[in-house]
Amino acid sequence: MSDLEGLRIAMNIEKRGFNFYQKAYNKFKDTQAKALFKTLMEEEQEHLITFTEYFNQIEACKQAHSEEYLFDAETSKYLTALVDSHVFPAEQDAEHIINELATLGNIIKLAIGAEKDSILLYDELAKCSKFEDAKAVFLKLKGEEQRHVTEISHKFKQILNA
Repeated sequence: MSDLEGLRIAMNIEKRGFNFYQKAYNKFKDTQAKALFKTLMEEEQEHLITFTEYFNQIEACKQAHSEEYLFDAETSKYLTALVDSHVFPAEQDAEHIINELATLGNIIKLAIGAEKDSILLYDELAKCSKFEDAKAVFLKLKGEEQRHVTEISHKFKQILNA
């Protein structure tokens, strides 16, 4: 695994997050819940654009394709396992999982867990990154995912108290 692969994984996570929040948005009629999921969808879309831009910049750099820029094997295994078993559900599974979770509370719990897993992933990718630009992007997005956890928790409490 390399910075390029890390960015590719991050792009996929953001797509999965967007899809998850879109399905959740479509499930609920409550305007506050819809507003929360709409905001999260838009932010995941912005993250995808950011990762795509940096991916394209780093991919253009010949060094990015050199073996010396690969992450170590154990780190690669850990990151792959984290993505495969956590974060957001795959696109084909999202609607089924949302329907199975049924309640806003359960969906919010899954969303917070996925955001926390994203934080762990982006933190690890930043630590392993060989390119300063990629490291900066991973750390920036880690901060935004931390904000998501706080925002989701706060908005959910507001919805419950409404």
